[in-house]
Amino acid sequence: MNHAECRKSASENNRSPRKTLTNSPLRKVRFKIESPALTNVPPANKLRLDMQFDAILKPKKANRQKKPKKDDEEILDRFADEEVSRLREAMLGAAADDEQANRDKLPATNKLKLLPQVMEVLRKQSLSQSIMDNNLLEGVRRWLEPLPDRSLPALNIQRDFFPILKRMEFIDSAVLKESGLGRVVLFYTKCKRVTSDVQRLANELVSTWSRPIIKRSASYRDRVVPIAEEDSAERTNERLNAILARAKEGEKNRIRKNAVMIPQKDIGTYTVAPRISASVMKSNASVDTDTVRRKVNAERLRTLSRKMATRA
Repeated sequence: MNHAECRKSASENNRSPRKTLTNSPLRKVRFKIESPALTNVPPANKLRLDMQFDAILKPKKANRQKKPKKDDEEILDRFADEEVSRLREAMLGAAADDEQANRDKLPATNKLKLLPQVMEVLRKQSLSQSIMDNNLLEGVRRWLEPLPDRSLPALNIQRDFFPILKRMEFIDSAVLKESGLGRVVLFYTKCKRVTSDVQRLANELVSTWSRPIIKRSASYRDRVVPIAEEDSAERTNERLNAILARAKEGEKNRIRKNAVMIPQKDIGTYTVAPRISASVMKSNASVDTDTVRRKVNAERLRTLSRKMATRA
């Protein structure tokens, strides 16, 4: 044996034994699964064994019974009903305390203290069903009613309640009948001590709430506007005499008859439309012709743009 063969045999003897995959757990598992003892197992039993292996290898989870979603919703509804019911009682109590304070000639401030909490609940759309079920609008009616000395409630209450009532689309005739809110809102449309912004909102609410009762459409196109009849000479003379008589009544109240008066702003509400004259009809015809011409030109421009885009 030469020196090279001696060195080769010595190095092989000194080399540490190589680790094989047979020593690893993965190899053991594969060996057990691929062993000849399992190759002859029927497919159904083999599938059952595979499922058992998967169940052993997967971490066990705690068997927690999930509560049905319906139970959670019932709990939330119960909490909402309790909250709205407590607020309704508090509103009625504050209204009664303010009425007693008004009779005793004392400041009525109980409703103002509770107003932020009330507005927070009324603004939540998720509580609309609870507001209907617990008749919270009865408390709103009590707060909007005049006090025993016929004075209106605080302006903060009026300006906070009417806009939020306009956004409550769930209010119908049944809710109004149960709460009695419609009579109070109608009172605000006729009272002269109400500010213009609150009175405008009250008129809008009455119009919206009464529309289903009288079966009137909400579309402006379905609105029927009465048109004035053709005035005769007699009616013209009668109107002129009425205007002159009203002017004479105004002259009596003036201290200095020759003095210049400051023009007063007088905006009237008109419910009857004037009759359309022939000149107006001609102008409308010209407007319609111009509209048609503009539509034709716009269509030509779009066609030309599409042609240029396809060529490019």
